[in-house]
Amino acid sequence: MKSLAVFISLFFCFTTAYCINFKAPQSGRWIGKLNISSTESINFEFKIEKVKSSFRVIIFNDEEVVPLNDPIFKEDSFHVNFKYFNSELVFKLSSKKSIAGRWINHLKKDYSIPFEATLSNASIFPIEEVTSNNVFDGEWKTRFSPDGNSFEAIGAFKQNGNKITGTFLTETGDFRYLSGNVTNSNKFMMSGYDGSHAFLFIGLLVDGKIQGEYISGNHYRTTWIAEKDSSFKLRHADSLTRMVGNPNEFYLEFNKLNGDKFTFPNPLFQDKVVIIQILGTWCANCMDETIFYKELYDKYNSQGLEIISVGYEIGDEFDYFAKQLETYKKRFNLNHLVLVGGSANKSSAKNDFGFISDFTSFPTSIFIDKTGKVVSIHTGFSGPGTGKYYTEYKEKTQNLIESLLK
Repeated sequence: MKSLAVFISLFFCFTTAYCINFKAPQSGRWIGKLNISSTESINFEFKIEKVKSSFRVIIFNDEEVVPLNDPIFKEDSFHVNFKYFNSELVFKLSSKKSIAGRWINHLKKDYSIPFEATLSNASIFPIEEVTSNNVFDGEWKTRFSPDGNSFEAIGAFKQNGNKITGTFLTETGDFRYLSGNVTNSNKFMMSGYDGSHAFLFIGLLVDGKIQGEYISGNHYRTTWIAEKDSSFKLRHADSLTRMVGNPNEFYLEFNKLNGDKFTFPNPLFQDKVVIIQILGTWCANCMDETIFYKELYDKYNSQGLEIISVGYEIGDEFDYFAKQLETYKKRFNLNHLVLVGGSANKSSAKNDFGFISDFTSFPTSIFIDKTGKVVSIHTGFSGPGTGKYYTEYKEKTQNLIESLLK
């Protein structure tokens, strides 16, 4: 019995962060760095809190709070998984005030970036000189990859001296919450890190225009240019994808999470207002939209609103797709129907939804009235990081649902 107790104790010690002999990182504010090259890093802010005999890691991107799961101690390292995405931070203590390891994104093959962090109250990015001139504050007409496959965006920034926050809105979504520093009077660095993506934006003000660089993880980078223009508008998200053929005549066939077949139109949804959401659990914009749609469902389901989410996942096996979507459904406490679409590529979604003109973005939503007619197709999603744009879209969508329910 004694040997069994020792075995259980050791097992518990090596598979959790509650081992008596382990040393936890010090509580407080930390600055993390994802080292994408020998001279470049994507910096971010996080906090470590002591919880009983263990600790908790919380990442901050401007107003966004990114929760992580409880740490697991194994093979001499801490493994801290992101709550919403299939990735983790793996690290060891270098000292009481420093840690080092890697960020591993399990959705990409052999994808990891060296990670280090220091207990610090310093700015996210090093400040070269103090400034009080808020030259970056406002909205900027932006073009990414001006020399290649370019696309337009709105850069919406809030500057308060050496602190800057904001995001970029595109026609297919936004870059979510970004935060950083104005390092000197004409240069800023902003980042966003949520476990699915790691973004770095660098902007240099030259003759009234911003010359910028955009870096995503260690695999992608491009340039961008911007000029201040508060009147610039992107094409409306409801105009990018249209219905092909008769809006009352279309057919869908997918599998439920348990493998049973589901078809639409469906008698269970007769005389209902329906939103069909095309998403991926790996997609941060989809997550933002899902949170909003849960609010809509909880508010209007009793009045006749139904939502069907069709998920396209990274990989090629149905059982894995279903498992990912089941976890997603439980994570956000979703009560509406979730179906398995297939592999996460746009051509696959386009083939399944053959009645739409094109498929350009995860997420895409199809709004259907009580008669079964497609009344609107919305491409992409601008989430809470976009401020007023998010508020305006929520109000517009609620008005649409209420009018259709009548």
